[in-house]
Amino acid sequence: MIATCRQAKEAYRHGAVRANVTLCGVAPWSAHELASKSFAPEAPYFSDALAMLDEARPDVAVVSPVFGLAAEAVIACAARGIDVLCEKPVATTQAQLSRVERAVKESGIRFCAMHEMRFFPTFYEGARLVREGAVGEICLVSAQKSYKFSSRNPAWYADRALFGGTIPWVGIHAIDWIYHFTGKRFLSVTAQSDGQSPERAAVCQFMLEGGVPASLSIDYHRPKAAPTHGDDRIRVVGTRGVLEICGDVLRLLDERGERTVASAPTATLWERFLAGEEPIPADEIFYLTRVALLAREAADTGEKINLMG
Repeated sequence: MIATCRQAKEAYRHGAVRANVTLCGVAPWSAHELASKSFAPEAPYFSDALAMLDEARPDVAVVSPVFGLAAEAVIACAARGIDVLCEKPVATTQAQLSRVERAVKESGIRFCAMHEMRFFPTFYEGARLVREGAVGEICLVSAQKSYKFSSRNPAWYADRALFGGTIPWVGIHAIDWIYHFTGKRFLSVTAQSDGQSPERAAVCQFMLEGGVPASLSIDYHRPKAAPTHGDDRIRVVGTRGVLEICGDVLRLLDERGERTVASAPTATLWERFLAGEEPIPADEIFYLTRVALLAREAADTGEKINLMG
C-alpha cells in the first residue's frame, strides 16, 4: 500500500469490515508527502515504498502520492502484478498516461481510480434515473465543483509538474459525472482558468455526441464558514424533465411536478474494489483522464480542442 494518511485511512476503514482484508504496510512515495501509521498502529511503516512492495507483497496497493508522481507508482505496482486503486488523476501528462495504460494492460492487474463520487447515493441514483430515461432525451448538462482552499498547504500545489492542475484533479469528478450520466463521449472542449498556481477557478465547455452541450465550473472560493467542505452539483435537462443534484439532495421535475427523490446507500467504490471487483472499467479511467488533461490544455492555450482524434 502506497498512501497518504487520508487515503490509507479510507482503505483501512473499508477493509476493516472485511475479515479477509489486512493493511499490510504504508509508505511515502517521495519526500513531498508524509505517510503515517497512527490510524493503524499494527500496520508496518516503511520509509521506502519499493521496499514495502517487495517485502509486504500486497494484493492491492492504494496509490496516492503527489499527483505528478502517481504514474510511476502505478507502473511500479503493475510490474509486480499488484492490483491498484489510484488517486485521480492517474497521470498528469499524456505521455505518463500512455505509459500507465500500457503497464496496466500488459500486466493484467485490476486497476481503478478514486472516482468514488460515482457511488455516492444521490449521484448513483441520479445516473440510474437519467440512463433509464427519467428526463427523456438529454439536451443539456451542467456541473459544479466548489471547495474550500484553506487546508491546501503543501508547496507542491503551486508546482504544475507535481500538482497537475485543478481541472485534472477536481474537475475530473464532474467530467466523470457528465460521461456516466449521459453515456455520451466528448467531441470538443474550450476552457478558461484564472491562471493562478494552483488555479482557484476554472470553467470548461464541452460538446457531447448528439450535439449536447455540457459545462462545468470549478472553484476554490467556498467560504471557511460554509457548512461543508465541498458543494457538488449536477443538472441534467431533457425533453421530458430536469434532474438536479445538490450534494445529498436529488430532485426531479417532470410531468408529475417537482419532487425530492430518495436515494438508498450503495456499496462504495472502495468496498467494491476490495471485494475483488473493478468498479469502473480501466478503459473508462484512461478515457476520462485523457479528456481532463485536454481540458487543462484548452484552458492553458485558450484554444478549442477536438477530443475525438
